[in-house]
Amino acid sequence: MSTSGTEKTAANTTTGQRNPVLHIDTANVYTPQVGNEGVSPSELAAIDQKLRQVHQRLLKGSNDGLEAEYACLNLPHHMSRLLPKIEQMAHEISRFPDIVLIGIGGSSLGSKAVWHALNGASQKTRLHFVENADPYDLHHLLSRLSPTDTAVICISKSGRTMETIAQYLILRGWLSDKLGNDQALKRQWIITDPETGWLRRLAQRENIASLPVPPKVGGRYSVLSPVGLLPLTALGVDARALLRGAADNAARCAAEDLRLNPALEMAALYFLLDVKKNKRISIMMPYINRLRFFVDWYCQLWAESLGKKNTANKEPAGSLPVRAVGTIDQHSQLQMYLESRYDKVFTFIELAHWEHNLSIPLGAEDREAFPYLKEKTLADVMHAEFNATRETITKTGHPNLTIRLPRLDAYILGQLIDLYQRVTIYTGQLYGINPLDQPAVEEGKKLAVRYLLRE
Repeated sequence: MSTSGTEKTAANTTTGQRNPVLHIDTANVYTPQVGNEGVSPSELAAIDQKLRQVHQRLLKGSNDGLEAEYACLNLPHHMSRLLPKIEQMAHEISRFPDIVLIGIGGSSLGSKAVWHALNGASQKTRLHFVENADPYDLHHLLSRLSPTDTAVICISKSGRTMETIAQYLILRGWLSDKLGNDQALKRQWIITDPETGWLRRLAQRENIASLPVPPKVGGRYSVLSPVGLLPLTALGVDARALLRGAADNAARCAAEDLRLNPALEMAALYFLLDVKKNKRISIMMPYINRLRFFVDWYCQLWAESLGKKNTANKEPAGSLPVRAVGTIDQHSQLQMYLESRYDKVFTFIELAHWEHNLSIPLGAEDREAFPYLKEKTLADVMHAEFNATRETITKTGHPNLTIRLPRLDAYILGQLIDLYQRVTIYTGQLYGINPLDQPAVEEGKKLAVRYLLRE
């Protein structure tokens, strides 16, 4: 029924120039392409009024800047006033050859996703993510680092995340033992709540350089706040382009007509595929290695935001997000996709133009063995593999949509981040749940503390 994003450019909200946009092809989600496993026009029309309501709800919930319910959607505009301070701190951090980012979940996945997608914007700086509280990994990291050359960024919105605080205390002690307390403090930066929490009190007491996480912005929605902007800027990522891309996508998704609002259409389709077609598994499969950590970010955003019970009828909501990478997982998961249960929806991500391409050299014997590689490039192989997989998935009746990136840079990533944050919030509203909280996770955190107190 629909192919969103057919226009190749969109107006830049700050300069008025035309910039490339995400091309979003939803045709293979609808019944004409995948039969009864897809969404029919009548099913979509039946929730038209509900879609208009959730769009208005999103607009209303975004109507008060960083104090809004959906403050995360306002970050692209409101971070501009904090950027000078972020850039100043980032310049200080960038002097160190090694940067250790301590955080978990939303405190690190966004930075990791953007950093790896841009393939390491800084060639002179080594970035180390300290996430899971694995003693083996932290021991070996410390054995490789020089304290003189190391900057430490500790990120926890609450200021009390157990895994983060435990490892930060170890790194603080390591720096102090090696360099003395004064020099150790010059190598630490904190990102946390602006007023409350142990980390905020520590930063104030010891005069540690710090930045705030806007109180209304949850961790998994915080990549466009100082949580992501400080480490990424220190590493040479163009934070202004990242924010500009997000702002331009927000403008693109301003209409309540889903034919003009790709985020609203995608939310409607994901929702209907679950509740009407029993598609309980949502597989994201980029045909771009550099986006494998973007899928990790998406998996947390989707699972933690939507995997909960409807407050009215106690019915469980949400589909299970699953990571796959093309072409790797054609060889490990495709058999399951094609002949197993019809409980899946696929989101493919493809890159239209590769910055680096490699021609495939063929000798006479090679041409005889592989005639289909004659005068082809590695990008040709990737495109052929993607098209073949998508066609096979479609022919077997599995609904799928494709996001095609015109290029892969900070501006395009900003669009992709804003798009999925909006899709997630819209989808949560359609389910009748709060896409911002995580009550079950909080109970697990309390129980972990009790276990430590018993030992």
